[in-house]
Amino acid sequence: MGVTDQSNTDRRTRFVERIRPYSWTALLIVIVCLAVAWLLRIVIFELGLNALFPTFYPAVLLTALVAGTPAGIATIVGAILIAWWAFIPPLYEFAPLTGDQIANLVLFAASSGCLVFMSYLYRDALIVLRRRDRERELLIQEMQHRGRNTYAVVESIVRTTLVNDRASADAIAGRVRAVSSANDLVNQSDEKMVPLPALLSLEFAPNPETRLRASGPAVEVSSDAARKLGLVFHELVTNAMKHGALANPDGRVVVDWQAEGRMVHLTWREQNGPPVSPPQRQGFGTMIVTESLKSLSGGTAFAFDPDGLRCEMSFNCQ
Repeated sequence: MGVTDQSNTDRRTRFVERIRPYSWTALLIVIVCLAVAWLLRIVIFELGLNALFPTFYPAVLLTALVAGTPAGIATIVGAILIAWWAFIPPLYEFAPLTGDQIANLVLFAASSGCLVFMSYLYRDALIVLRRRDRERELLIQEMQHRGRNTYAVVESIVRTTLVNDRASADAIAGRVRAVSSANDLVNQSDEKMVPLPALLSLEFAPNPETRLRASGPAVEVSSDAARKLGLVFHELVTNAMKHGALANPDGRVVVDWQAEGRMVHLTWREQNGPPVSPPQRQGFGTMIVTESLKSLSGGTAFAFDPDGLRCEMSFNCQ
């Protein structure tokens, strides 16, 4: 079921839940539906059609679905009385009924009773599903809350343990927050998929929007990929702010990507930054980027161009 379909179902369920059986609202729905069915039946009668109940079946179904079983039963009784009084000769009086007329009324009552019973099952199932959805939403919210608390506890432990190594504590805490923030994006999505630009914007949040130029087709990544890519982008942004293009007032990062099925090929280019050169040894941040992309069936290659760092990466977005 798509997001729109689910939203429409939720609205219908909330509407049905608000209408209580034996309420004045339910009674009003019965009266309105009977009145409309009566008027339509008059139109049919004027056209020369003598069927008694064709317009009352929808009225029974609608009231039973919307206002509940008592309303459906009341509509059946009301429809029988209206048909007997207004459409069985002599008109506008409750004359004695023939055997065929009684059979016709009984058949309508029986068939309408089946409609009411099926409506009861459907309405009850709809309400039960809505109740379970609410319970599931509460459970998810509780899990999200506990997840954020867990990340906060981990960050606190890191800072307490590395109280004499502030730089390492900040680096690890930043990585923890990057995973936590990406996880929040995942939890906000009904489909548990995250648009790739949203992950980039999340990590670029401390910088002006003009510092990032992102372009590419619409790509959504899975929850697992989102967490790992969030960490990858965090490492690249952190490095750019310390040593690369984002360390200069005029520096910027250009990111573009192409998709081939599930594989995404992304290029990260830093411009107007300080001169860069290959490091003497592989840093921990570079290892995180490499291993994260490798776990997504991808890879990465770094180039230290005169204008700034360039990173070519590929990954499976699913």
